[in-house]
Amino acid sequence: MNPSIEDLHAQYRQNGYVLLPDALSAEELRQLQATTDRIAEQGRSQTEDNAMFDFEAGHNAQTPLVQRIKKPHNIDPLYFQLARTPAIFELVQRICGENVRLNHSKINMKAARAGSPLEWHQDWAFAPHTNMSTCVASVMIDDVSLENGAMQVLPGSQDGPLYEHHDPEQGFIGAVDIAAQKVDLSNTASLVGTAGTVSIHHPMLMHGSGANRSGRQRRILFLEYAASDAYPLFYDVDWGEYDSRLLSGPPTSEVRCEPNRIKLPFPSRSGFSIYKAQANARARYFDTDKATA
Repeated sequence: MNPSIEDLHAQYRQNGYVLLPDALSAEELRQLQATTDRIAEQGRSQTEDNAMFDFEAGHNAQTPLVQRIKKPHNIDPLYFQLARTPAIFELVQRICGENVRLNHSKINMKAARAGSPLEWHQDWAFAPHTNMSTCVASVMIDDVSLENGAMQVLPGSQDGPLYEHHDPEQGFIGAVDIAAQKVDLSNTASLVGTAGTVSIHHPMLMHGSGANRSGRQRRILFLEYAASDAYPLFYDVDWGEYDSRLLSGPPTSEVRCEPNRIKLPFPSRSGFSIYKAQANARARYFDTDKATA
């Protein structure tokens, strides 16, 4: 018997995340994989990061190493349609409210034996809003295991502090120094599953992922949602484009403000790329033996 939407919402509130196995239909998954393959292939001939792609070091036409597809909802309408998939969107509306905007999308890709880690962080450090009615759905495009770079999370951390993601000299680095901030990672969980599985996590949930040391690629589509009255505090809004991302409800200029723990992701030497921001981090967790313990 599948858990009810009420049970799933309760799990989300308690743990800061919920896992939805086989959330996509076989046809939705087939289209997602085929569309992502087609777009990623366009990166083969590119030589440097651009508005559509980020690349791993060593990328070339013979060995393409796409690291990220940026804003795929602007590249193909399939991704915007998937953001409304009932198996995902019903729970998103329980979390964010009835009127929801697609805040952002991206596909993080870990190439076989080459995909880079992402250090522990909280999304709220990157994307603060006037209220915390936001969440992120992570759609597994491939089978995901710890070996190929599954997302790891710290259950319950959504109720804890907003950790420091800045460096005194480097500015915003988008990573938490686990040792210096004495973060207890003894109770982490790995979000593994077959392709088509979806996780939804809280913006304050601590999470990260190791390098892909396997022979299998790992691609995850991230769909970032926000209530329509949650106003972003980290970028200038183009109202036409802003309203075009509404998934439900009417356009609004009404903003709901709530007491929040906010530290803006500035100054930044690396723009909005988490990979480039974290390159400035002095302390790394996923490069140590502890990461695989």
